[in-house]
Amino acid sequence: MPEKERNERICIGIPCYASVSPETLMDYMRFTFHIGRRLPQYDIFLAIKTKSEQFRARNGIVEAALQQDCDWLLMLDDDHIIDWEDVQTPTERYDFVDKLIKHMRADPKLKIVGALYYHRGGQCSPVILKEGKDGGYYWIGDNEIEGKLQEVAVTGGGCMMIDMEIFNVIPSPWFQIENTYGTDIQICQLARDHGFKVACDTSVVVGHVLNRREIVTPKNRLRITLDTAKNVTGIRKQIDSDWISQSALQLYKADAMEYAGWKSWDEIVKLAAEYQPARKEMDSYSSLAEYYRSRGPKQLARQIFFHFKIEMVKAFEGFASLIDVGKAGYGLDFCCGSAPLGFDYVMRGQKMDFVDIDGAYAYEFTKWRAKHRGVEDQCGWKLKGPYDYILLMDALEHLGDDWREVLTDVLSRLRNGGAVLTNYFNITDIDNPEHINIRHEEARKFITEHSIYPLNLNVWIKREWGWPE
Repeated sequence: MPEKERNERICIGIPCYASVSPETLMDYMRFTFHIGRRLPQYDIFLAIKTKSEQFRARNGIVEAALQQDCDWLLMLDDDHIIDWEDVQTPTERYDFVDKLIKHMRADPKLKIVGALYYHRGGQCSPVILKEGKDGGYYWIGDNEIEGKLQEVAVTGGGCMMIDMEIFNVIPSPWFQIENTYGTDIQICQLARDHGFKVACDTSVVVGHVLNRREIVTPKNRLRITLDTAKNVTGIRKQIDSDWISQSALQLYKADAMEYAGWKSWDEIVKLAAEYQPARKEMDSYSSLAEYYRSRGPKQLARQIFFHFKIEMVKAFEGFASLIDVGKAGYGLDFCCGSAPLGFDYVMRGQKMDFVDIDGAYAYEFTKWRAKHRGVEDQCGWKLKGPYDYILLMDALEHLGDDWREVLTDVLSRLRNGGAVLTNYFNITDIDNPEHINIRHEEARKFITEHSIYPLNLNVWIKREWGWPE
């Protein structure tokens, strides 16, 4: 008997954070049931990758699709709603998968097709870009939305179908660090540079979940625009205006620019993009300490760029409010690097020991900064204690095989009733070569064995007499 021809294969790839809205989870579950029952001509594969660095997540998704010999790749973000009218019955909205694929079958030059969705704030603009005469990219206006398939320069990566044949032409890595352009612009630009077309079917509309658990749709976007305008005093044109000039992160950036002699944000972005660690390179050094001492100014640029990402700004706001700076306190910022959070606590009156690898560029910047800001008397550079709180921010994942020994020494210096603040249990980016120690379950057990118990994954309290059940 002749061998049965296989179904076409679709990989659904979702870069995601640790938390996803229940609305999205419910909608995506209905979506998977729908395509499994109503679109039997396709075999579906799922690739979910952590989004701590989006370009790594998207590269990992492409690799997963290639490994499964998929024909099509549907990129979805973790904050969308397909059935945004919430009909709760079988709906043709979930058939958009087949619709986007049919567009590409009809035009061999068309390799990327997206759906229409809107930004969650500001003007709630459609996430579609056109190319200007100057070569730059600009948002299309409402009057340019045709309600059908239309060729565009860039379609939003939050809902994007890609013909896998494109990856036979475009070399890897397909996505780079988001220094100048986001990953959606990158892949669309690559496709067009190789002679392919990019389009958006603007008759397919996908909802976008707001942080306050509201969904941006064509029906409410104007009201949201007005609501947002009430709370905005100026238009955010660049990253500098996300924070007032007196803020902790702006001061952090200004000090780093003075220390390194950088003249502009673009210079920082360029250097950050050049910081590309590789496991083989790390292994070529005699120790992790020697590796980190070799990183130079690019290390500091990378840390600044990372801490100005939107999700990191939000995380900074949260952690910066956890310690009562109205009371005298003594903390430890371990594996501190350029120490934006710990130094902010110092600037607000706390005493802090900063501990990292002597000679590492980012750590030497922190030492310089203490002198520059006149707070040397509040800062120490060795493990001492006992501490009221310990910061383990972007720290544990960088420790080597001796992490238990190191952590035992650090945790022994926390006073009873003191706190450990950490983002370690939110970090799942195993694709980062410098993240050599992601052992969440082992670390959780190890920390509790030292009588330190979680209020949540970010805040742990030491109670030598035990933790109430």
